[in-house]
Amino acid sequence: MATGLKQRGRADFNFLADLARWSGLELQAAAEKDFGDLCPGQSLPGEVHEQIRHATRLLEEGSRAYGWDRFYTRLVAEHQFEAARYAYEDGKEAVTTEYADNAQQGGTIIVDASLQTPDYWSQTDFHLAPGGWEGHERMGFMIHDYVYDLIFSTGGIGAVRPDQKFTDARVQTAQAGLRDHYDTILELGVGTGRYAVSLQTVYPGARITGVDLGRTELEHAQLVAARHGFAWDLHQAACERLPFEDNSFDLVTAFILLHEVPQPSARQILAEAYRVCKPGGEVLIGDVAPYKDQESLFRCVILDWETENRAEPFWRGALLADRPGLVRAAGFADVTEFGASYPWITRGIKPVLEGAPV
Repeated sequence: MATGLKQRGRADFNFLADLARWSGLELQAAAEKDFGDLCPGQSLPGEVHEQIRHATRLLEEGSRAYGWDRFYTRLVAEHQFEAARYAYEDGKEAVTTEYADNAQQGGTIIVDASLQTPDYWSQTDFHLAPGGWEGHERMGFMIHDYVYDLIFSTGGIGAVRPDQKFTDARVQTAQAGLRDHYDTILELGVGTGRYAVSLQTVYPGARITGVDLGRTELEHAQLVAARHGFAWDLHQAACERLPFEDNSFDLVTAFILLHEVPQPSARQILAEAYRVCKPGGEVLIGDVAPYKDQESLFRCVILDWETENRAEPFWRGALLADRPGLVRAAGFADVTEFGASYPWITRGIKPVLEGAPV
């Protein structure tokens, strides 16, 4: 839904989305062919990241298609939030009216004015968004309605291939829960509620609680819930310090959160997930597949580029990490992982201790 979108914004977003998709389809295909010639068999010596660095050098030196694809991908990333800001100014009145008339029907928000946000969150311009997740009074709206719906939805950016639907990975992750029904679900890093919509659709009887650091994202998540006829409990808090009692939720889940945080925080978040998960409950993590599980070395190069070039500083660490090992270290048992390049799903169960209430 693109509230308030006018002709200038529509033209800007169409251009950026078409450019991203064309580059992803045509130039990446040409670059992959070049890589096949430069590195027959796509096999190089060394550890995974050493191979990626070597392969990147080969492409930078030997493939014009790779250079242009990366140039256009960066260009789209640099201009997407500028286009969103212009579009918002054009449609500000309609946006403000929709928030005022509808948002409160989407549940509750508890804002913590005293919240101390982690440095990694407040000091990073994620995805090249000026000011990061809270760089604008309506950043949540701009990310959701404009950048995600009108550029990312056509694919060709980040882990989303040009021929993939942006929402499919969220639905696939939500469907990976072991039960047909959960009474209570906690989403860590709920953002603007895109994954929460999938969760609520797959588990219509569940009570959804969402946690995020970003106030503007939570405000837009509330509006998104209202648009779908849902009502969620939204909390502004750090996932490393959840404001909930022990053993509170049947399912604790996160989608594309762990590659947005440094590894020490990922460990803290999973420890908190274990604490608030009921015995016998599940943790369900959807994210980009680790490099070791990607389909090709070329694909690893494309993904690894994000780390330094599209303000994803924790991407590489997350894709090199032992995700099942992190989940086990938090205390979860029966940990499994499966999926595709995107989403890659990690699932575990909180053990029921003998004699303890469930």
